[in-house]
Amino acid sequence: MKKSFQTAALLAALMILLLLALAGCGNTNTEAAPAVPEAPAVPEAAAEPAPGVKEEEPAVYTVAIREISKRGNVMLDTTFEEMKAHDMEVGDIITVFIGDESYDIPVGNAYTDVDTGNMLCRFDLEDNEVALAVNMGAFAVDAGVGEKQTSEEEPGYRWELRVDEVGLVLKEKKGYLDEYKARNLTRSNEREDYPALTDEEFANFRAVAVTGVQEGRLYRSSTPIEPALGRNEYAMAAMEAAGIRSVINLDDSAQEMRDYETYPGSYYSRCAVINPEMSYDFSSVEFAEKVKDSVLFITENEGPYLVHCKEGKDRTGILCAILECCAGASAEEVERDYMLTYRNFYGVEPGDPSYDILLKNLIRTLDGLFGTDGLEAADLKAEASDYLLSIGLTQEQLDTLKTKLGD
Repeated sequence: MKKSFQTAALLAALMILLLLALAGCGNTNTEAAPAVPEAPAVPEAAAEPAPGVKEEEPAVYTVAIREISKRGNVMLDTTFEEMKAHDMEVGDIITVFIGDESYDIPVGNAYTDVDTGNMLCRFDLEDNEVALAVNMGAFAVDAGVGEKQTSEEEPGYRWELRVDEVGLVLKEKKGYLDEYKARNLTRSNEREDYPALTDEEFANFRAVAVTGVQEGRLYRSSTPIEPALGRNEYAMAAMEAAGIRSVINLDDSAQEMRDYETYPGSYYSRCAVINPEMSYDFSSVEFAEKVKDSVLFITENEGPYLVHCKEGKDRTGILCAILECCAGASAEEVERDYMLTYRNFYGVEPGDPSYDILLKNLIRTLDGLFGTDGLEAADLKAEASDYLLSIGLTQEQLDTLKTKLGD
């Protein structure tokens, strides 16, 4: 009997072990690690190079320097097509190698594609030329490419090159394109394309109408003698109608001025004219000297006065702004007068995305000259007066200037 009980107990234990084993197999299935999901495909452009394999870097495009322009632009011996063949075009950011230095700069068409004082690789659309430039500056000086020296021969100076070539390479494709589009403005030189403008507005000719400047005393314009812009005839007619007696020509040398076919026998030729040949480097000693010469010309000659460069935009805009501030104009008046040029050429009005970008050039330039931090809070009359005194004018000459421009 005892043996039978032991046998039964043994069978029961074996049965329990069998059931536990079967239960364990079930638990193993439910606790198995989940399958690893398939990794998403890496976009081809973002794929990492294989270990030990270096990404191919674009080759440096070596270009000879053809010359340095009179305003310090470094003119390169290449074309738009050759630049594009090396994958560099408008809207890109490129690296320029000059000696042991390198500069990352955008590619654009106009100086105003960058802020005042900034470098630009400029594609000159009119002449199919590529230049390294600085908005309101001289690239040759900033990058140490050359030194400007006086000369007894025309035009009175020469550039001495310190390097013969530069290296160019793409840094970021379309890296400046959004900024370029915001700044890039197009215009026509055809009168019929501006039906809403008067002939004077088409020529960017206007009286400077701000506090402290007597009506009909000071005018600004695009060039009345160079025909390239198709506006000179309108500017010439407007200056004659205004009775202009004295002209500050910021663009041409005296010889260049006389060589235009439009000059001999013109109304312009009967005016008193000074040719300061002002540069775009508004922070330079040379610029300060040209401002001083222009102010002295006003004090020594009779108005009405006309200030012009080529477009009547950059150099004319800054010199007129200095004169306006000295006369007592408000920041709002100075800014409005400056921006009228962009309305006349490009139709840019307040509220346009480009308006504030373009206006920054004026504000930063005057802040740099006057040592201010924004125009709105500054005493512009005092700041402009101090600036003119600092560049060598006397208080008596300053008082004469204000009398000539004002009542």
